[in-house]
Amino acid sequence: MSDWISETLYSNGVLKNKLHIHDSKELEKKEYELSARNALFLLQKKPQINDIGDLKKVHQFLFGELYDWAGKYRPGNFNKNGYEFFDHTRFDFAEKDINNMLHKYPAGKPLANKDYAELLDAINFMHPFREGNGRSCKVFLSAYAANHGQVIDYPRRNKEMIEAQNEANVDKIAKLIKVENTPSRNRAFQVLASQQSAGKTLSQNQSNQISLH
Repeated sequence: MSDWISETLYSNGVLKNKLHIHDSKELEKKEYELSARNALFLLQKKPQINDIGDLKKVHQFLFGELYDWAGKYRPGNFNKNGYEFFDHTRFDFAEKDINNMLHKYPAGKPLANKDYAELLDAINFMHPFREGNGRSCKVFLSAYAANHGQVIDYPRRNKEMIEAQNEANVDKIAKLIKVENTPSRNRAFQVLASQQSAGKTLSQNQSNQISLH
């Protein structure tokens, strides 16, 4: 195990966190609750997505209450289940490529499934954070799509999506996601917030803490 990974773990293998939770199931539950609540609030704010740098801000907001490294690129390389992610020393190249893809489509212009699949694949391969890459990527691209008047519907069977992404199979990813066109940017964000809500509540203090731009 790489030193940089070991430094993020307690002795029992649980991720070090600001709440000092040492039980993996308890941490998993708290992480889900906080990230789901924060994702809802972020989407209600209807953020603009201008470039890949906004992914850091999304990640920090989703996970900043739990992890010191939220919103920060990983300082080393790693793999999962034999899948090697992008070399961290070359993140500037990944950022350039992804930004070129993001900027290819003017705001308001609808994208095709394959366009979003290519973005998902590129960001997944970059895999810039210690953890929480999948959730932050989905929220990031959901907001990007909403700015184009669209809503991305991700598959309920996450296993199929993970397999497609591990295979870097853009065509399969494109078939797994659904893209709904809406009349406007505002309507797209309304649909997203409705899908995300699931009974989450937000405090007034939070409402003053988030701004992507």
